[in-house]
Amino acid sequence: MRIVSVTLRAHDDGSTRPTGIEPLLHDLLWAHAVPAAGLEHVRVRPVRAGLEAVFFVRAASDAEAVTGVRHLLARVREPVAAHGYAVLLPRPAHLRADFGT
Repeated sequence: MRIVSVTLRAHDDGSTRPTGIEPLLHDLLWAHAVPAAGLEHVRVRPVRAGLEAVFFVRAASDAEAVTGVRHLLARVREPVAAHGYAVLLPRPAHLRADFGT
């Protein structure tokens, strides 16, 4: 299992962000996932820069995991933007001590 973390940065247009959007974006990500991506789980949570989507992916390497997530993000870039967020490029992530907070 590989972990890829992606930041969804809020657009800086002065508009207020809807509260509780995390479940909607979670569902949006799942709806656009294809089996080839190897997606096992995704978690969307608020962070200082906007939101963080953490993908748990079945892949042979970190590079394959990031590639699968990038393909998924290419499919959801416009729908995510319609909800006021820009997708930043994914980076491999490691389990962190603050993950459960």
